[in-house]
Amino acid sequence: MEREDQCGEPDSSPNEDHALFPDRRQAQRRGIELDADVADPSGFTVVAKITEISEEGCRIRTFSAPALDRDLLHTIKITGLDPIDAYVIWTSEDGAGFAFSTPLYPATVRGLVTKSLYARLSRRLARTRRDPDELGTLPPFPFED
Repeated sequence: MEREDQCGEPDSSPNEDHALFPDRRQAQRRGIELDADVADPSGFTVVAKITEISEEGCRIRTFSAPALDRDLLHTIKITGLDPIDAYVIWTSEDGAGFAFSTPLYPATVRGLVTKSLYARLSRRLARTRRDPDELGTLPPFPFED
């Protein structure tokens, strides 16, 4: 059974954690797929994919087994945004949960969700290889990368 380390809390599985602390998260989490670089205070960088985000924090999936130190300030870099400072609050074999040191604006989170959805739609349309007149073309994405 996969286990996560909880900051200041006994070890528990994700399902047990939700049962013990059902109202712990105050902000709604949204599923996304965005690439990010996560750097620790020494400058060591890990390539990751953000899989959930809210104004308060995010969940990442890593592609290697990094040793992300809990309770240390890390920097998350997402294309198109200034670096975001965040603390690791839990880790697992393939991911980690972060709490942002300063909450994101709701409009920023909405923009990241839109960017993620747009990227997924673009990839899906590219895979279908249909005539461009049949599907139409997507307008340019409204956010700079």
